[in-house]
Amino acid sequence: MTAIPRLSTSHVRSATSRWYYLAASFFIMQSTGFFGVIDRLKYGQWAEKTGDPFTQSLNVLQILVAIFLFWVGYSKSKTVSLGATLLLIVVAYLFMSVFWSVDPETSVRRSVVYLFFVIGVIGIANTLSGDEYLDLLRKLVFLSAIISLVLLVISPVTVLMADGALCGIFPHKNFMGQVMAAGVLASLHGMRTGGGHRRSCAAMIVVFVGLAFASRSATAMMTIFLFCAVEILLVISGRYFMIILSIVSIPALLLILLSQDLILDFLGKDASLTGRTDLWRFVDIDIAQRPLLGWGFDAFWALGNPAANEISANLGWHVPHAHNGLRELLLEVGGVGTSFFAIVFARNIWIATRCLRTPVKELGKTLLLCCGGILLVGVSEEVLVDPSQISVGMLFVMGLMGERMLRAGAQQQSLRPIVPRLRSASARGPAL
Repeated sequence: MTAIPRLSTSHVRSATSRWYYLAASFFIMQSTGFFGVIDRLKYGQWAEKTGDPFTQSLNVLQILVAIFLFWVGYSKSKTVSLGATLLLIVVAYLFMSVFWSVDPETSVRRSVVYLFFVIGVIGIANTLSGDEYLDLLRKLVFLSAIISLVLLVISPVTVLMADGALCGIFPHKNFMGQVMAAGVLASLHGMRTGGGHRRSCAAMIVVFVGLAFASRSATAMMTIFLFCAVEILLVISGRYFMIILSIVSIPALLLILLSQDLILDFLGKDASLTGRTDLWRFVDIDIAQRPLLGWGFDAFWALGNPAANEISANLGWHVPHAHNGLRELLLEVGGVGTSFFAIVFARNIWIATRCLRTPVKELGKTLLLCCGGILLVGVSEEVLVDPSQISVGMLFVMGLMGERMLRAGAQQQSLRPIVPRLRSASARGPAL
């Protein structure tokens, strides 16, 4: 009788790892809209398009994958961290906004999407390391770039917008630009930590910058410039990075927060010429009507909201969002919800600065750059409330990873004084 060979532990772990990487890859791609081009090729694209069977199937699969990622991560960590708890509190508030939402159905649907997005993010952060996650992200962004280039050759109408800007496999050129900027950030991290992969990371950066330029997304190009400029500062400053970064970042942060018109000029988006000044005036009026709780998560710009329709009618064009990160937050979730998001964001900055003094300092640097990119994008676009923005996933995942690394380091530090005492006790031998 032939014996059945048994799988070794290493083989089981390898198979599990492969399945997990496939699940994580699908989660990242589906969250960021990588599969949208398949929908466009099969069903076409038009304004106010609703979900079709293909999209609905992917959404159901996304929920199952998120649960799987969370289950594997929780089985490994056996705990839910403070950062993960804060994210779940944010999601709970999004669900609560249904009670005062002007479009409860939309708020419920979008809250469910955000819930499973957070669940998947927690699972990835509890399982992969920072280097593994960013390496996977870099490869996925490069894959999207290659597919976009192939489609540009064989079917240009699929990947080009009406004005000739490249949107690639994504629904809009701004999504394309943001994904390419994220690829640059992940590649810069890989150049710092990847050893022999530095040349491939550099080659990918060239591709990402070229496609960001082809997307004509000024915000993405400005974000990439920020990433590369700070990376050069890292190389030049060496061990004095923290001092120089503090000197540079505080004025830069004040500039972003207080001089948004100047940033828009750099981006080639004059606020008065693009209608943002008029838009923000109307948005500020609506924010003042519901300052604490907002109009409901992702509900204000629904077609059935008279306030949103009035803004579009006065401006003469369909307004999809507030074109400003802070205003969009205040509009949707009010001052209370914005405070929750602000706590999560500020805590990630705090975690990143703490990581700079530990062996995971490279993760801290990349997380700080991600936070800076989000602040810059938030001048002219919505941030944090939209999980399909790749920077949101990066912020949450790296923040949770940094927290996990700091907690593990603190546990090791607390055990160090015990080891010498145990060794000295064993050296003395048993008492007579």
